[in-house]
Amino acid sequence: MAYDYGSESLGIRNPFKAEGLLRAVRGLLVSLLGIYPLLQVVSLVQQDKILAWIYAGVGFLLLAGGLRALGGGIFQMLRFFVGRSVPTSLATNFSKSERETAKLEQPHYKSIDLEEMLMGRKNKTFVEPDGFISRLVHTLVPKLIFLPYPLRNLAQRFSGALIATLVALVAYALTAFVCLTGLAGNTGDILLPFFSFVLMVYLVLVWHNASTVYRMAERRIETQGKLQLAKIMAFAILAPVILGLIINTLLQQRDIALFVVDMQNSTLETFSVGVQLFLVLLLSAVSGSVIFLLLKQRTALVKAQTKVSEYRANWQENIHPRELFVNIDNIVMANRRYKEIPNRVYRELNPNLNEQSESKGNFSGEVMIETQPAFAPLEHTALFRQLRLWGTVGGQLLLLVAPIILFYLLTEAAVILDIVRQFTAISRPGDAAIQQFIINVFNESQFILSLVFSGLICHSFGRLLENYSHTFWAELNFDSLLVYLKCEGTYTESKLTTGKGIYDSTSSENYVMRSSLTPWVISSRIMSSTFADSGAKNVEHPRHILEMEDNPQEMQAILDDIKSFLSDRETIASIKNSQDLSNTEQIYQINQQSRAMPVSEDKATLASPQQDADASASLTSQPDKD
Repeated sequence: MAYDYGSESLGIRNPFKAEGLLRAVRGLLVSLLGIYPLLQVVSLVQQDKILAWIYAGVGFLLLAGGLRALGGGIFQMLRFFVGRSVPTSLATNFSKSERETAKLEQPHYKSIDLEEMLMGRKNKTFVEPDGFISRLVHTLVPKLIFLPYPLRNLAQRFSGALIATLVALVAYALTAFVCLTGLAGNTGDILLPFFSFVLMVYLVLVWHNASTVYRMAERRIETQGKLQLAKIMAFAILAPVILGLIINTLLQQRDIALFVVDMQNSTLETFSVGVQLFLVLLLSAVSGSVIFLLLKQRTALVKAQTKVSEYRANWQENIHPRELFVNIDNIVMANRRYKEIPNRVYRELNPNLNEQSESKGNFSGEVMIETQPAFAPLEHTALFRQLRLWGTVGGQLLLLVAPIILFYLLTEAAVILDIVRQFTAISRPGDAAIQQFIINVFNESQFILSLVFSGLICHSFGRLLENYSHTFWAELNFDSLLVYLKCEGTYTESKLTTGKGIYDSTSSENYVMRSSLTPWVISSRIMSSTFADSGAKNVEHPRHILEMEDNPQEMQAILDDIKSFLSDRETIASIKNSQDLSNTEQIYQINQQSRAMPVSEDKATLASPQQDADASASLTSQPDKD
């Protein structure tokens, strides 16, 4: 939607300033980390070109990531442009002033959905969870079903990742028991490190996917069901079996078997995931505590009411049915606009008049209107605001760990290059030298691999906290009035004449439409929610109805306005200006003089109505002489 400027502000301020500041600080620090290795390239080129290229690659990678975070943080801190057309309408808007804007909107409901919600006293926003994990989460947190879709989805995604982690750890514990107790045979010592590597890759992928927040999450509820849980169990069972078969097949080769025996007898370090597993459990516990405390604080504000105010009656009025709808649209609802912003019309004014004959017929019509939503932020507790802030701070700190680890790996790269150069300096290396070279490279790679996995874990949980906290920052709530009017009835046409006299008068003839009206008015004060974003479409995402409150006072005020219009209407035409009144008086005087003038000398004088009456009375009072 375009930015529609108006002198009246909607009062929506930028909710991402604090988050943007923290993100910009993190981006600045990462950028400085990237600048340092780039400055070292000039001196390293003269000594070691390979190390210089490594420094340049890592420096560019850190600088690019830092500038991206810095730019994104500054962008979030810029002015938050909010036009008069926001937020998105609940359904297709037929208002004439919003024709172009309505084409760009993607509302969540249809007008028939809103009608069902008002008529049935229900809220179609609260859909049933689908899937085993989804139902489990909604069972543990009953009020979760009353939250907006993005909050429900992030709770399900986190719970799914947590369950996947626990199942994988159970499978890893069973595999470790089999390998360490000798039940797996000679391949136990080799199988466990490989499965540890696969476990870490799996956990990193699980939490990386869980940290992703999709914009489509605000349109529907994601499914976390038995199929996903079955995939986790299948992987946990089949992975050790497949790895064992592969290793047994490789050990059938004599050269590989002898090499493995030599490596086992040497000082080879096995891959250990104890630190990484502890890090995953610690960060998942901390992240889960922050997220579910935020959800608990948010669910404490839930009312989830579906109340409406309703009025039904039968009116007998001298009014054309179309005038009633026009008055409701142009006067009654127009007087309830918020800051002179046009109302949202979801059911267009289109009365249907069925004329059965020249003087009678029936009619029906309906209209659905929502006033401009007014920004109504929720009164969050101090704990909620602190948790939201600390969640963002924790996410930025964890996202800073991965670049620091990558920066530290520059020293490890220098160590690996030294080992390679020392080995290549030997003209004819023997078996002992080759074995020692492999051991040194393998041991050093184990340490590097542990750092890489630690960095990836911190990055995944940092991204999770950043995106999830952003969702809590982004929620905007609005308050508006939704009115639905349905009216049916019959009408008859009659002629009304007033003001006729015996001799002369100014009369009024009017055709009056006598209507029997049966109105059905339903209104509700609704609280809706949307999720903002930084950029051109900041408050233009789908809006969901969360609460429906009855409003008897507003309903009575609407009915009073309608009845006032009906009672103040004039059925008889009257003179409205002084000139017409003067002309009418002159005509009356001329007629009076005409009746007082004699017709001729040999005829009786034209008597006035009063003289005729006096003459008749005198004749009847005289006695009969006969």
